[in-house]
Amino acid sequence: MIKTLKFGGTSVGSAENMRRVAQIIVSEGGRLTVLSAMSGTTDTLVSISSAASRGDSETVRAGIDLLREKYTTCINLLLNSRLDEALQALERSFTVLSNETFTYRGEVSDRLMLAQGELLTSAIFCLYMQEAGHRAVLIHSPEVMRTDYDHKPDTIHLKQSLQSRMNDPEAYYIAQGFICTDAAGQINNLGRGGSDYSASLMGVAIGAAEVQIWTDIDGMHNNDPRIVDKTRPIRHMSFDEAAELAYFGAKILHPATIQPCKEAGISVRLKNSISPSDEGTLISDTKEDESDFHAIAAKDGITVVRISSARMLMAYGFMRKVFEVFEKYKTPVDMITTSEVDVSLTIDNTRFLQEITRELAPFGTIEVSSNNTIICIVGRLGDDHTGMAARIFGALKQVPIRMISYGANHRSIALLVTTEYKVQALQSLNDHLFEF
Repeated sequence: MIKTLKFGGTSVGSAENMRRVAQIIVSEGGRLTVLSAMSGTTDTLVSISSAASRGDSETVRAGIDLLREKYTTCINLLLNSRLDEALQALERSFTVLSNETFTYRGEVSDRLMLAQGELLTSAIFCLYMQEAGHRAVLIHSPEVMRTDYDHKPDTIHLKQSLQSRMNDPEAYYIAQGFICTDAAGQINNLGRGGSDYSASLMGVAIGAAEVQIWTDIDGMHNNDPRIVDKTRPIRHMSFDEAAELAYFGAKILHPATIQPCKEAGISVRLKNSISPSDEGTLISDTKEDESDFHAIAAKDGITVVRISSARMLMAYGFMRKVFEVFEKYKTPVDMITTSEVDVSLTIDNTRFLQEITRELAPFGTIEVSSNNTIICIVGRLGDDHTGMAARIFGALKQVPIRMISYGANHRSIALLVTTEYKVQALQSLNDHLFEF
């Protein structure tokens, strides 16, 4: 069975963890492995590029020194016969960082600097696999993963490129997640968490029977185990349920991961690299869970845009004009509620918020509020089931609720709360909706 494996930053975050990942790949027979950068790398690179844009050379130097020490330590602990090659790879990446911070070129430099984490991590890991006696081949993802002007992956090019490179049936192929080449021929990326998406697309391209996402959590839980007591892993989940939870904040899985695998009929398995024997979660084209409530997820960083206008009353075409503004600035809307003279929308990307509110201003009074969280409850919530909403709102009787979205599908209800109530809401829902 052909498998594509993806390992997150924590899974490759140290020499010890990289050794464990190599054992997992061999044990699973992973034909293609997709790697994130070592944990903490991307955040540091973002800090370096931001400092470079401000001309803050001291912060740039501190960030580069921090990363150099991190990767040098890993290389020295991990490698022997391939040590010099790894150090040469390190110098190539840090030469790019130094050059781009010195001659900062805006987004071109930002993207090139961000790519160094995946490029360096995968190079080091591939050298370790070779030193350990395995036939490992490094694939340069920007050569195979291209996007068009709408930032959509070119799946035909990806399939052809991977198939032409992966011609050794005995080899383990190692690629970088997250990074790609855009339509302008510049190195770019698929966005935060894009390594999951890379693995999904690559798995489909090589005809994998399963895509495995390895993190430091034992599969998808019914609630956020980092902040909620008494959560439990979910062993089986449908594609649609997983997509809903991923979109609304389940950190273990990038939202875009599910669709390519669903369309190709490829199962997705979530596993724990720290404890590989744990069962994890299998996401497949299976019957949805029969329990009333299946899982809960939360999405932070939500901004509410409220438009109040008497022009909405008995009018048509108003909503079209509103959505055209968001479309113009390529800003997706998560939730929407309407009344006779008000419409409230939520967004998680505020890059063009100023431009959006300026263009909405002629429509009516505009109010904007930030620091909100969407809480999504997934379960059997069809209109033929009674008492479900009462149980949810009974659990949240001490939590102020700002917006409600229900009825768009049969499997979820979304609520908006201010972020200060997030933990209280998640714990209360967990205590009242699930049986332990």
